[in-house]
Amino acid sequence: MKLARLLPLALVAVFLPLFAHAANATINWVAPATAVDGSALTGAQALTNYQVWVSTSSIASTTTAPPTATLTSTSTTTTQTIAASAGSKIYARVKACNGLLCSDFSAEATATVPVSAPGIPTSVTITITAGP
Repeated sequence: MKLARLLPLALVAVFLPLFAHAANATINWVAPATAVDGSALTGAQALTNYQVWVSTSSIASTTTAPPTATLTSTSTTTTQTIAASAGSKIYARVKACNGLLCSDFSAEATATVPVSAPGIPTSVTITITAGP
């Protein structure tokens, strides 16, 4: 009985990589101009880093998952490789941080992994035979 339960999971583990491909997701954002209260981002409020989350499923604003990247305060872009199937969606969110706190999550950005058309058929031939 245990084997019957594990078999579907084993099949998923074997066949999922056949359908998922590496996709490079480039995430861009605009740095905040001020703190939440409108004051300058200087001193203790100066930006120290950004935290970025990238996923193939929606990222809740309450997520406890660790960021997929932490970048310096001068960065406003990152490219991350993620396993995703053609036609699936990739989701991203960003937080700005100072030495003490991080902002709320940005709005969630989404993009769809492109689907390519199949290759062009080659070596097409015609065979003609004479009728009766």
